[in-house]
Amino acid sequence: MKFLIALAALLALAAGCIRDDSDGRPDCNAAEMTARLWRNNWDPTAYWECTTANSPAEPRRCPTEGMFSEATRTCINWADWSWTPTCRPPSKE
Repeated sequence: MKFLIALAALLALAAGCIRDDSDGRPDCNAAEMTARLWRNNWDPTAYWECTTANSPAEPRRCPTEGMFSEATRTCINWADWSWTPTCRPPSKE
């Protein structure tokens, strides 16, 4: 188990990810407005949506049995979801 945690941390570092222990709510800068949907780091059934530039993102929730996938930026079935390391949004770096 410790090996898997260390491997996940190394993969996050290799991808240029800065670990984020906050809820992950972006401030919706220009880069974040392009991606629009962002992971809620504290609740995998929820996500953030950038609707207004330079304003905090709005909270959203996946439909029943849905989990937000950071890879696809959509809600997917919980059986297909897997945890990935949390990364800071660009406005928080």
